[in-house]
Amino acid sequence: MKTAKNILIYTGMLLFLLGCSKDDDGSGSTITASTQTFELNGVNNCNTSSGSGSTFVMTIPYTSSEGVSIERLQITTKVSGGDTESKTNTQFTDNGNSIVWASCFRFGSQAWVEYEVRLEGSGGSSSNPTTVRITKPNGAD
Repeated sequence: MKTAKNILIYTGMLLFLLGCSKDDDGSGSTITASTQTFELNGVNNCNTSSGSGSTFVMTIPYTSSEGVSIERLQITTKVSGGDTESKTNTQFTDNGNSIVWASCFRFGSQAWVEYEVRLEGSGGSSSNPTTVRITKPNGAD
C-alpha cells in the first residue's frame, strides 16, 4: 500500500513538472529584424525645422510569430557630433515581411546619421535592434 502511494505521488509530481515550461509565461511572441537598408530619395527635397533636408527610405526585413503585427518603431538617431535622440514612429508600411519607413534629415555639419530601430508588436514583443548608418550625400544641406 505504501509503495503504491509513493508511486502515485511521484507520478503526480512528474506530470506536474513535465506540464510546466519556460514558454508558459506567454512570451512566445517573437519578432526578428534583419539588416536595415536605405535608399536616397532626394537631396534637399524636404523640410525640417532647421531648413531643407534629404529624404531617405529605409527597409527592414523581418520575421515574426504567427499573429504578431508590428505596431510601432522605436528609433534612436545618432549623429557624428555625438547627439542622440529617441522617438516612437507609427508612420510606416508593413508588407508582411518588411517594414518601410522614411526620414527627412538635415545634415548641417554632421558627417553621418545612424538609425537604430526596434520593431514593436502586439502583445509587447520587441525585435532585436537593426542599425543603418548614412553618410552625408554630396550637396546635402
